[in-house]
Amino acid sequence: MCHVAVFLRATMLITYLTAADCLPMRKIVLLVDDSRVSRMMLSSLIVAEDPGWQVFEAGNGAEAVSMAEQHQPSLIILDINMPVMDGFEAAALLRPMLPEATLLFLSANVQASSRERAEQLAVHFLAKPISPVIARQALALWGSEHV
Repeated sequence: MCHVAVFLRATMLITYLTAADCLPMRKIVLLVDDSRVSRMMLSSLIVAEDPGWQVFEAGNGAEAVSMAEQHQPSLIILDINMPVMDGFEAAALLRPMLPEATLLFLSANVQASSRERAEQLAVHFLAKPISPVIARQALALWGSEHV
């Protein structure tokens, strides 16, 4: 987001833009799923939809936290059920680490309790299966938060 500071000095209006805040949001996505096939499918769909995305992949929540710290993604798409660290635990760590990032659960776990937990964590939720429509919806959610 671009922050603008406006100051009124005598009869002159002076506007300051914070340069770092006005840089375009980098299109870096982190795909987190223990299924390599799911990550590959989603990666190819995202890049087909918009080749400007740089894609990183993690096989579990612990890897995701480490990779997010290193690559600073603006979009993180997580499965919920994964070994080592599940998506809920990872999201709880990622949200304060990257408060401007769009977080999204993409899971076959569509129980009401999972959707409620996602809402508590301020994480969007989309249901699998992975498809071109789901990839477009994920990118649209990112776009709605990074205009």
